[in-house]
Amino acid sequence: MLTLPTLLLLACSNPTRTRVEPSFVNVAITSGSLGSEESPLPFSPDPVSYGVTVTTSDVNGAAYPFNGDLNLRVRPGKFSEDPVITLVDGSWSGTVRFEDSFGPTRIWATDEGDRDEDSTRTPTFAAGVSPAIYFDHPTISEMQTSEDIETNQLDGEFAELRVADRRVVVIARDASGFWASDLLDAPGSGNSVYVYTFNRPGDDYEVGAQLSMLNGIDQEYLASTQFSWPVLEATTATFDVPAAVELTGCEDQTMEGLEGSRVVVTGGSIPDTFVEGSAEYQDFLDYAQWPLSYGSCTIYVESGSTAQDFFPTEHVGETIGSVSGMLKQVFSIWVLVVVDEADIASGPNPPPAAKSRTPAKSPTTSKNKLRSTHSRRHYYPEFK
Repeated sequence: MLTLPTLLLLACSNPTRTRVEPSFVNVAITSGSLGSEESPLPFSPDPVSYGVTVTTSDVNGAAYPFNGDLNLRVRPGKFSEDPVITLVDGSWSGTVRFEDSFGPTRIWATDEGDRDEDSTRTPTFAAGVSPAIYFDHPTISEMQTSEDIETNQLDGEFAELRVADRRVVVIARDASGFWASDLLDAPGSGNSVYVYTFNRPGDDYEVGAQLSMLNGIDQEYLASTQFSWPVLEATTATFDVPAAVELTGCEDQTMEGLEGSRVVVTGGSIPDTFVEGSAEYQDFLDYAQWPLSYGSCTIYVESGSTAQDFFPTEHVGETIGSVSGMLKQVFSIWVLVVVDEADIASGPNPPPAAKSRTPAKSPTTSKNKLRSTHSRRHYYPEFK
């Protein structure tokens, strides 16, 4: 029979466990420039190569002959190749390639278990990180440069853009944010972006204000780039905003370069097909987007909350002198967002005097009716 002192001794004893090694992962960069905080390497969307050696250690810091797989990560950035490496006798050396890194960047190696699903090895979740590699932050244009018009280099990142030594200026505002453009880059170079502030921007961000800081979550909202939850600062300087860029075509890569910029369509017309019962008319009733044709192209205009005296249903088949606004994308559709009533100028058929009316609702279409996949039935958050 155990005595009370013996029971107390057993209760207070530390439990024993089998230690799983390795306890530490060491990541060293053996080739490639590290840059510095004062002289960072240029941001590049193209892959860069670095020599790396990864070793493992036990709980005492001594070399441990680990055999198994480790996962590689680079933050910020993404690997261009397979991120899994296999160590033999506690060591691996090779070349890694990654892209889209900005600011202080580090390569991580973690033990998350072997790739082989039949492996019985218990992962330790030990991790190691390399010294910092310093890259410059991208300009707006560098961030936007991509062959895929529905994404950008930093999509999904909490990113910082390079603005302190640039001329990034507020070019237009709406009820939920503003558009900013880097005036040091040419129009059409992807040098503009929408900044979603969730409510009307403060007085520091009036049109013409220069930004000195622009951080935020880079999102492709319905295929248009926007910065959400932004961290902003402005200088006391102000600049003239650039003139609207004339749209003469609608090729996707050209339009992508102008996304977030002020554009203008001169002498466009509202097509004869914009009549009750058509898909375009129903889209207008649901989402206030009306078609504007120019040449062989058609763009869609949002003006209901900003040019309330203009009724596009009263100008079917007519030529409109000019329509200006901010260019955005809703997947495969290009949309011109009118920000002021003066953005719609009279043409040969001037708009009528203001009338208190709204378009008639279709009696045959339910709001719950399924929509086709090519429909433009999407909102930007600034237009509820």
